[in-house]
Amino acid sequence: MERSRRKLESLERALRRHRPQRVALDGFPTRAAVGMILDPRPDDLHLFFIHRAEVDGDPWSGHMGFPGGRMDPEDPDVLGTVLREVDEEVGIDLGREGRLIAALDEIQGVARGRHLPLVISPFVFALEQPVEPRPNHEVQSVLWVPLSFLAAPENESLVEHRIDGQPMRLPAYVYGERTIWGLTFRMIRSLLEAASRATEG
Repeated sequence: MERSRRKLESLERALRRHRPQRVALDGFPTRAAVGMILDPRPDDLHLFFIHRAEVDGDPWSGHMGFPGGRMDPEDPDVLGTVLREVDEEVGIDLGREGRLIAALDEIQGVARGRHLPLVISPFVFALEQPVEPRPNHEVQSVLWVPLSFLAAPENESLVEHRIDGQPMRLPAYVYGERTIWGLTFRMIRSLLEAASRATEG
């Protein structure tokens, strides 16, 4: 456990130096936020994922992703959004059971190859105590993946997806039976690159 705690402390120091890039879109884009939750376990830091439920009309139906969602009018800000959504989707109270480490670069939403008027804010958290996720109806299952697996270049793959009938090969991680790609893949790369840049700087 001590090793993973040191790794978390190093990551936290690096991310504190990162200045998140903002996305500027015309008009009044929808805001959303997701939580990238790290658990310091004896072997490694583990990153938390959800397997989204199959829902008609959801462009990310059935995908692997991070818990989160769109901002509600009652939310004070996007940080409030992610705290509410994580609690609703998987029963983790990050205000009590976790600690905010950093905000990462905002990202524009993309679905089926098309850019959306949607800005997503990823927030990185570390768990302060063990949790037992309780997924709601929006989540099929949950998955913890060692950060060292995601950081190893040899674990990046190319997988084929069809977008509007056209085959495309896209970067992804394949962990067991789960494929992590798209916006979620980009957020993982953003986390790893921000930590690397800050450490080198």
